[in-house]
Amino acid sequence: MGSSQTVMKSESKPRLLDRYLGVRWSDHPGLLLALFGVLGLILVAPVWTVRYPPLIDFPNHLASSFVLAHLHDPRFEFSKYYASNWNLGPYLTMDLILVGLQAFLPVMLTARIFLSLCLLAVPPAVWFFLKEANPGEERLAFWSLLLCSNMFLFLYGMLNLQLSFALCFVVLGFWLRYRRNPGPSLWWLLCGLTTALYFTHIGGFVVAGVVVTCYLILGRRPLREIVTSWLLFLPGVALYSYWKLYDAGAWPIRSWGMREKIPNLVAVMLGYSPWLDFLTLVVILACVILACADNPELRWNKRWLGVLACLLAMYVLTPAYYGPGMMADRRLLPFIFVVALAGAKLGRRGRYLVPVALLLFMIRTGNVEVNFRSMQPRFEKLSQSFSIVPANIRLFPLIQQTGGKEPWGGMFWAYGVIQRGWFSPYLFHDKGVQPLRIRVRTYTPAYLYLSESAPGPPDWRKIQEDYDYIWAYGASGYSRQMASIGKLVLDSEGLRVYQLTNGQTKRHQKAKDEPTVRQQMVTPEARSRLDNVPKPSAKR
Repeated sequence: MGSSQTVMKSESKPRLLDRYLGVRWSDHPGLLLALFGVLGLILVAPVWTVRYPPLIDFPNHLASSFVLAHLHDPRFEFSKYYASNWNLGPYLTMDLILVGLQAFLPVMLTARIFLSLCLLAVPPAVWFFLKEANPGEERLAFWSLLLCSNMFLFLYGMLNLQLSFALCFVVLGFWLRYRRNPGPSLWWLLCGLTTALYFTHIGGFVVAGVVVTCYLILGRRPLREIVTSWLLFLPGVALYSYWKLYDAGAWPIRSWGMREKIPNLVAVMLGYSPWLDFLTLVVILACVILACADNPELRWNKRWLGVLACLLAMYVLTPAYYGPGMMADRRLLPFIFVVALAGAKLGRRGRYLVPVALLLFMIRTGNVEVNFRSMQPRFEKLSQSFSIVPANIRLFPLIQQTGGKEPWGGMFWAYGVIQRGWFSPYLFHDKGVQPLRIRVRTYTPAYLYLSESAPGPPDWRKIQEDYDYIWAYGASGYSRQMASIGKLVLDSEGLRVYQLTNGQTKRHQKAKDEPTVRQQMVTPEARSRLDNVPKPSAKR
C-alpha cells in the first residue's frame, strides 16, 4: 500500500508540472495575449521610464526627422540649411513613421512610440514564423525576447534594421502559408509586404530572398514555383536597381577574415554586461545540449538546417563594412538565431526551455533598465548646453572615441537640434540613404569622431570661420586649440562647449549673400510642446 502511494505521488509531479508548462497555446488565446501583454510592458519599460533613452545613433535619426517635419516652421531656420531629398532607397520606413507621427504628437512622445514598436514587433513576428515553419514549437519564440535589446540592433540605434528583422519573419510566415494554400489574394498581400520590407531595410529584404530561394532549392521544388516566389521580390529589386543607379553613392567594401568571423558569433547576445552576455551564451548552450541529448522525441528538420547553413555561409561572405553600414556581417546574426529555432522539433522537452528563456529575459531587461537609469544624471548635465547655447546657431560637434568605441551620449548634441534649432552638418544625410540634404557648404571633416584612425586634427581656423560653437565631448586633449579660437562657456561631465570668437563675423565676410543667423530663443509655447511628454506612473 505504501509503495503504491509513493508511485502515485511520483507520477503526480510531472502531471502537475505539465499542467503549467505544457499548455496548448492555441486552446487558450486569452492566456497567450495576457502573457504577451505582461512581457510587452516589461520589454518597453526602459524606454518609458527615462527621459533620454541612450541609444547611440537614435538622437541623430530623431533630429533628422524633426528637421524634415519642421523644415518650413517659422520658429526655426532649418530651411536655410536643409532640404528634403525623398528617394526610392531601402531605408525610408523609420523616417516616414517618425515624420508622420510628428504631425500629431510631440517629438519625444513620437520617439517613445516608435521605440516601443521596434521592441514589440519582434516576438509576435517570430511566433508567427515558427507557427508556419515549425508547427508545435511556437514556444521557442520566447527566446526571441533576448534579441529585442541586442547591441547591434536596438542599443546601437539601428532601428530600421530591427523593424526589418521583424517584418522579414512576417513575410516568411505568410510565404510558407501561401505555399500550402496558394491564391491570388495572398500572393498580392505577400508582394505588398515584401515591397514594404525593401523600404524598411535592405538587410531583411536580402535575408528573406535568400531564405526563400534556399528553402525551395533544398526541397527540389519545380522551377515554376521558384519563379513565382521570386516575382514577389521583383518590385523591390527594380526599386533597388533604380536607386543604385541614380540615388546611391559609391560605397566602399572592407572584409574581415575567418579569424574574426568565428569569435564575433557571440555578438548575437551582446548587451551592456559582458558577464551577463557570457552567462546567457552558456545557458543557451546548456539548453541545446539538454534538449537534444537522449531525446527520443527529437526530430531534425533537414531543410531548415540547410537554410541555416546557407545563412552562415552568407555571414562568412558578408563584408564587415559596406558604405555607411558598420559591422554589416554581425547584423545577420539575429536572423540566423531565429532560423535555427526552426531546425528541430524538441517534443515535450521544449516546454521546459520556456521558463529559462523568460528568466534570462527578465534579467537582461533589468540590466538594460539599470543602465538606462544610470546614464540619466550624465545626460541631464549634458542637457545644460541647451540652455547655455543660443538657438539657431551653427554647431560643430567633436567626440573623442576611446579604444575605438563610441561613447554613450556621443550623439546627445542632436537633441539640441530638436530643442534649440541648432544647425550641424553631421545630421545623417548619406546620399540615397536618408531623405535629408545639406544646402550650405561648411567645413565638414569626413570624421565626426576623434580616434587613432583619424587622419589628423581638424582645421581649427576653418571651424572658427564656419561655426558659432564647438560641442566637444571627451576631447579634452584639444582644449588648448579650442581655447585659442573660442571662450569656454560650459565644462561638465566631459563636455566642453566653446563660443567661437568672431566666428559669425568671419563667416559673413566669407559669404555676404547669406542672411545673418538670428540667435533667437524658442518661444515658450514651442518649448512646452517639445517637452510635453507624459510621464508614466510607477505602476506602469
